[in-house]
Amino acid sequence: MAHVEGYQGGRLVPFFALCLFAGIRPCLKSGEIFRLKPEHIRLDDGFIAIDGTVSKVGEPRKVIIQPNLAAWLRAYPLKQFPIVFPNLQRYRAMIAKKFAFSHDIMRHTFLSMFISKFRSIGEAALQAGNSEAIIRKHYLDLKDASEAERFFGIFPQSQAAGAVLDMPILSKSIPRLPVAV
Repeated sequence: MAHVEGYQGGRLVPFFALCLFAGIRPCLKSGEIFRLKPEHIRLDDGFIAIDGTVSKVGEPRKVIIQPNLAAWLRAYPLKQFPIVFPNLQRYRAMIAKKFAFSHDIMRHTFLSMFISKFRSIGEAALQAGNSEAIIRKHYLDLKDASEAERFFGIFPQSQAAGAVLDMPILSKSIPRLPVAV
């Protein structure tokens, strides 16, 4: 996230933040991220409303916005930083190559960290739009609680983010940690 925050003024932040910290399916051709619109993201209400037109399986769900994702989206507002834009696939591929990560690693990471933090495969399945069996089979990589706390402690480092973190809803959240990725 530190890399995408510093790359082209943070242009890639919303895409990576939503895939990594909300587990939105990342495929730019057929994934949820491609169909997700700013109006689906209810930042003030604290959730992302994935409706049937966005969901891979055609079923609506709500993804709870964690404090670190809220900070990223407030520091890089969707009115100025679109989720998807021309040539995003090329930029995403460059980042994936640079950090040697696979197509779905952001979603897998989110789900593993969510389960580690909240200790609920059921809730992870609801928010991810999968069954518990699919979560266990494809996404579950047990992490310890300290890894999950560090993951959900990844906050923006920009000066604009400093003001965001002083907002009442986020001031009680996990402190910012420097991150190399």
